[in-house]
Amino acid sequence: VSTQSTGAEVREEGKVAEESKDDDGKRLEKFMGRKERRRSSLNKPLMGDYLGAKSNNKLQAIINKNDEREILFADVVVKMNRRCKLQERMLILTEKSLYNIDPTSMKAKRRIGLMDISCVKMSGLQDNFFVISVPSEYDYLFISSKKIEICLQLRRQYQYVKSGQVLPIEFKNTMEYKVDNGVVRVVRFTQSPDGVSTQVFDRKKP
Repeated sequence: VSTQSTGAEVREEGKVAEESKDDDGKRLEKFMGRKERRRSSLNKPLMGDYLGAKSNNKLQAIINKNDEREILFADVVVKMNRRCKLQERMLILTEKSLYNIDPTSMKAKRRIGLMDISCVKMSGLQDNFFVISVPSEYDYLFISSKKIEICLQLRRQYQYVKSGQVLPIEFKNTMEYKVDNGVVRVVRFTQSPDGVSTQVFDRKKP
């Protein structure tokens, strides 16, 4: 599977950003000093709830079942499933968990405890892909123009629930993620004249 990345990231807080330069020589910030960003992304505010989830009774009922009350982030993202098909999903971050919710049926497809997440992976280029790594189960490959905001919110809450431990963020232009038991996929990002080319393929078994 090959895709051409589009969209824009959102502005993050200064402590995790460093300066780089775009093609015109103008200064741009890099996320955590590693992630390249587009000029159009620099002045966008962090809103958190893009779905009105805090006043959505169905979403509130889903999280309340697990004794959760606070929605820190909510938006529609794209998930690549096990068959490399792209699916729209609601990504909901609460004080304890990360939810994958089907926007059509409004049913939770998966709940991931923040304690079970080991890291977030993304490239150093201007794309919108990121991986949520869950070693005890399987990983997720998501696509979102708000991935920087997602990462910041997740990192902040992870540090809270893990008593100060910082969630690792890995930056690699070739990275792996676990689809299920025995299946590992590789995501490879390449800079091209037209943007960032993204390839996703199964890792060959030894």
